[in-house]
Amino acid sequence: MDAATATLARAARETFARYGVRRATMADVAQTAGVVRQTVYNTVSSREQLIELAIVQCCEELKESLTAAGRDDPEDIDEALLAFLLRAVATASTHTELNDLNAALPPARVEELFGHSHPIEELIRETARPVLERALTAGRLRPGATVDEAGRWIQGILTFALLHDAELAAPGELERVLRTFALPSVLTGH
Repeated sequence: MDAATATLARAARETFARYGVRRATMADVAQTAGVVRQTVYNTVSSREQLIELAIVQCCEELKESLTAAGRDDPEDIDEALLAFLLRAVATASTHTELNDLNAALPPARVEELFGHSHPIEELIRETARPVLERALTAGRLRPGATVDEAGRWIQGILTFALLHDAELAAPGELERVLRTFALPSVLTGH
């Protein structure tokens, strides 16, 4: 995201926090950014796109905390990948701003954004890279899979977990599903 777009996304986030995502207008965002409304429309084509930029920027900030927390992950590769997945789901699903932004978009658009967006893909790949590189070095990454391919696969896993959080809400259910399906889809046995 270039500097001008990032500034506009930051202004949108401030405006959404002040008025609520659903009530804030493009004029409100322009005023917060200190620009005319036409400048907003020259940068984004719609309010929905502005919300999407705010989501991407919010996720970029979450990346830093996820990466820092990963430094304390267990040595065991299975446990480290599980810790990463659980942390990513917990962080995203409990982040108030991110949830408010997601709620303002149609569910299909949220799924597309998290499941197919290049900025989100890059973010997940970067945060998962340390554990995936450890798996590759240890010969534990699925045969023929690259770190980037495994990162893309993890994006799908995380998207599924975030979109089905109600079904996975029972204590231990998310961990069970991740151990049963996600870990074996990325890692080979010991």
